[in-house]
Amino acid sequence: MENETKQCQNCKHDFVIEPEDFNFYEKIKVPLPTFCPNCRLQRRLAWMPSFTLFKRKCDLCGEEGLSMYEPNAPFTVYCVKCWWSDNWDPLSFGIEIDFNKPFLEQWKELLCKTPVLALHVDSATIKTSPYVNHVAHSRNCYMVYFSDYNEDCVSDFWLTRNKDLYICSVVMDSEKCFDCSNLFKSYNIYGSISNNRFCYDSAFIRDCEGAHHCFGVANIKNGSYVFMGEKFSEEEYKKKINNIDLGSYKEYIYWKEKAQEYFKNTLPQPVWETQSNNVSGSYVFRSKNCKQCFDVTSCEDSKYLMLIRDGSTKDSYDYVDWGMNAELIYECVTVGESPFNVKFSHESGWGLNDAEYCKSVVGGSDYFGCISIRNKKYCILNKQYSKEEYFKLREKIIKHMEDMPYVDKKGNVYRYGEFFPMEFSPHAYNNSYANFLFSKTKNEVEDYKLRWHDHFFEKYPITINYTDLPDNIKDTSNEILKEVIQCSTCPRGYKIVSQEIDLVKKLNVPLSRQCPFCRIEEKVKTWVSQMKEIDRVCDKCGIYFKTH
Repeated sequence: MENETKQCQNCKHDFVIEPEDFNFYEKIKVPLPTFCPNCRLQRRLAWMPSFTLFKRKCDLCGEEGLSMYEPNAPFTVYCVKCWWSDNWDPLSFGIEIDFNKPFLEQWKELLCKTPVLALHVDSATIKTSPYVNHVAHSRNCYMVYFSDYNEDCVSDFWLTRNKDLYICSVVMDSEKCFDCSNLFKSYNIYGSISNNRFCYDSAFIRDCEGAHHCFGVANIKNGSYVFMGEKFSEEEYKKKINNIDLGSYKEYIYWKEKAQEYFKNTLPQPVWETQSNNVSGSYVFRSKNCKQCFDVTSCEDSKYLMLIRDGSTKDSYDYVDWGMNAELIYECVTVGESPFNVKFSHESGWGLNDAEYCKSVVGGSDYFGCISIRNKKYCILNKQYSKEEYFKLREKIIKHMEDMPYVDKKGNVYRYGEFFPMEFSPHAYNNSYANFLFSKTKNEVEDYKLRWHDHFFEKYPITINYTDLPDNIKDTSNEILKEVIQCSTCPRGYKIVSQEIDLVKKLNVPLSRQCPFCRIEEKVKTWVSQMKEIDRVCDKCGIYFKTH
């Protein structure tokens, strides 16, 4: 079978469907995509909330708490405790399919009335970590997002199996780290960037493996006692390090900037892939036969994946976030923990099988167009059927989606096989990941017929400016917990919590001068800058290659 060129119905640019793509689409019994890979990614990311959390009352118990949904968002929202309880029945919100209206239009009606989770957090995690979102199997975490199996972490994004991390992103199996990005199996690391693994007792390192007792270095493999690119004896190195106090904010920033200047004169690692074969993208770890994948681990025979954790993900396309023993996943966002054959779904998993067009569905199998159901079978639009009725009705609905497709406000046609339209997203465009990778102004968003949320920060009386914080963490007492600090980046005032000051003192690092939201957004913007491949010519040998 040869390549086929199609025109994206959204952006009108051409895109190519390759022979292995045909095989995949046939395997999972879906039609060929009508959106190009970038437009498909943007569409999925519009459903992935960013880091802004809102105060909102639970629509069941009435208690005010945090929610990823704006207070005026037109949805029924339950707090984590109520949503996971048996005090309500999601099947009571079910609707009969109406073959006089497009199926997706009816799904949107179901979305607006069926309770959704205020925060995508499991019931055990919320007991010790009430200020997190898209987090599971974790303890004592604060302002952590899209992370699993972590403990005592503060202000972080996309972590897996870590302890004592402060302002880190995309880190796995590490402990006692501060201000790090893309780190694996490391200990006591400060200010690392790019791709570091199996390192310990080091600061300001880039593209290192097995480095220890290093400071301001790049491209070190199994090296030690290197300071700003220069090798020293153990005694000489320790003498230099003992004169540096990274608990001082001014000193930390000084050495961070000095290391960044040094890195400009070192060769960057051209490809960030480890223990992988036949892959393309960026940060592809322990994977094979994967194309256009970014920040994925243990993936196989897949394409267009992003932010997929380890635990084996196989035969999947167009999939963002989570993973962990996933197979045959297509056009999904935040789906994981042993899902099988899940298509066009959002925030679902935990042993979910054979599901299509679902949101917040946990366990069970054979769902079509369901929301917030747990451990059921043979459900369509939150109504349960017999096995025979289910499969007969499913086929009838798929044909109905062909005969009467949903048409969005831009004129794009949604037949069976397309993910949900961006205009259905429960999140305003500027409160979604889509705005990080596909940034738009308010006017552009409104021209695109999408929602925009104007941020009005609650005004707390500022009691101290960030410039007046004690420079050294050693000079910072618990009196700081009473202060409302002016963020250095945005108009917000923010407070330091006891968990945070305990952690920074344990790590001997300075308090951040940014509010928790700005800290994480800064890390995400760095991550976004790495989500691309560039064709280059080697400056030494002249061959063409892809780099970042």
